[in-house]
Amino acid sequence: MTLEETAFSPESGGQPHDVGLIRGPSGLLRVDKVYLEGEEIVHEGELSGSLAPGDRVTGEIDWDRRYRLMRMHTAAHVLMEAVRRVMGSAPIAGSGLGLERSRMDFVLRISRDDLPRIQEKCDELVSMDAPIRAVFLSREEASKLMARYGLELAPGYPEPIRIVEIEGVGADPCGGTHVSRTSEIGRIAVLKRDSKGRGITRILFTVEP
Repeated sequence: MTLEETAFSPESGGQPHDVGLIRGPSGLLRVDKVYLEGEEIVHEGELSGSLAPGDRVTGEIDWDRRYRLMRMHTAAHVLMEAVRRVMGSAPIAGSGLGLERSRMDFVLRISRDDLPRIQEKCDELVSMDAPIRAVFLSREEASKLMARYGLELAPGYPEPIRIVEIEGVGADPCGGTHVSRTSEIGRIAVLKRDSKGRGITRILFTVEP
């Protein structure tokens, strides 16, 4: 099912999709999968009754789940910046967000001895209570904003480019959902690191109340 407008976030950029309900005049869809198909957001799940083209419907996302993922996603950005400040760079090989724990893969050799410094830097950045904003910018504008943080915009992003800026911390292209201030994250707990070979280190983390 596709809608003219939706609050459901599809799976994208390592962030899981939303779940919830879509209620219509004659039916109810329990949404358990949301994904992009071209430029459209598709909602799938178990349908009770019927929903027809042209129906006016109401969507209800599972807010507790969404908010947990928002905290996790913002924590991933903070962790990336903490690694950058401690290690001098933070090239990313991959990531995956979960409700209980998440991961980020860095093209860096990060030892267990580095983790306390990374944890300390995460604590410091969260305690700034920095505001977070998401804006759509031209490539030139996005490049200028990222350059303020000593970062370079990679090629290949179609315009306009959605940039998530954590004020005073960093700015990165991102299409995911985020909290409005770093204090909303709670504490970022750096759990462990694993060597994945080929110079890649995986850091597992979670967010605590």
